[in-house]
This record gives sequence, structure tokens and C-alpha cells, in this order.
Amino acid sequence: MSSEQDVRQMRVRIFDELSKIVDPEINTSITDLELIDEVDIQADNVKVDLHLTSPFCPTVFGFKICQDIHDNLLQIDGVNDVKVNVSNHIAAEMINNQVNSSRNPKAEAAAAGAPSGPASPPSGGTGQSPPPPEQQAPPPPPSSGDAPPPPPSSGDAPPPPPSSGDAPRDTSGADSAKRPDAAGQGNAQSSGS
Repeated sequence: MSSEQDVRQMRVRIFDELSKIVDPEINTSITDLELIDEVDIQADNVKVDLHLTSPFCPTVFGFKICQDIHDNLLQIDGVNDVKVNVSNHIAAEMINNQVNSSRNPKAEAAAAGAPSGPASPPSGGTGQSPPPPEQQAPPPPPSSGDAPPPPPSSGDAPPPPPSSGDAPRDTSGADSAKRPDAAGQGNAQSSGS
């Protein structure tokens, strides 16, 4: 990128990609939310500084936004490295470290001596990053229905609820104000006489 016009064109392509990334919690584009603070373009390297919607935005959503920025910008011809810097968030350092050390197919291809074209989209060609481990679905339950339940995690765990029959009934009469009396009449007080 040597000329100003090339940099302007690259900036337009970058912001086109950034506008496709949505905050998963509120389903709004990160550019519409004005979360991008700065985009720095140096040759084929891009650095994106951003903030999240709040310092306590769920970390999994912050990670997803940053990983999508990293992966989507690597799809652009002429961008061979992307660094993301999220600030003003409780887990900013962890998010930055994990995203910036994530796979870069263009850098891997360059190291192997292959030409660096657009990176192939991760996980099914959607251009979106795979979910972090916290978002991935848990393993399916065992297929046999007669497997014993796992032991409680601590000695203070309450016993499991009864597995058959109705829930126990309160026969103490403590809640009689809510039940009809024995004659089938409600507890309504009559007015008048």
C-alpha cells in the first residue's frame, strides 16, 4: 500500500467487512454501535482498536466480536496480518492474547512458501469464527436411559427430588387461607347482614 488512494480503498473494504460483524447480544453491527476506535493500516498489516458495549460485557461475546474482526479482515486481498486490541473491558488482556495468537492461514501459507490469496473461511465457509469453548454445545447425554446419575459434586448437595408420584402435599393447614374449606366453600367473607 504505497499511495493514499490504495489506503483509502483498503479502509473502505475493511469497514465493509467490519459492518458485517454484529454484537451477538444485541444483534446490531459493531460499526452501527460505534465500537471501532481506530483502524491502522501499515502495508499489509491491520490493527483494529475497539471497545465493547460495557466493561462487563459477557466475555464470550467480546471474544466472538474480536475473533470475527480478526478472521473477517483476513479475508480481504492485501491484508496478511490482523491484530485486534480491545480496551476498557474486564477480560481485555485475555481476549487480545487469544485472538491475536489464533490461526492466520495467510501467515502459515507464507511460511510454507505458498502464495497468499484470501484465507479460506473457517468452519463451513461462513466467514465467521467457530464459537469459543464456552459457547460450544455440551456432549450429548448417554444413549441408554438406565445409566445411574452422577454422584453429587460435594457432600452438602441436597438429595434429588422424588422421581415418581406427585410432589408431597402440605397437610398442616398452614396455607388454609388459600384453600377451600372442607365444605367446599371458599374463604370469601360475606358482607352484609
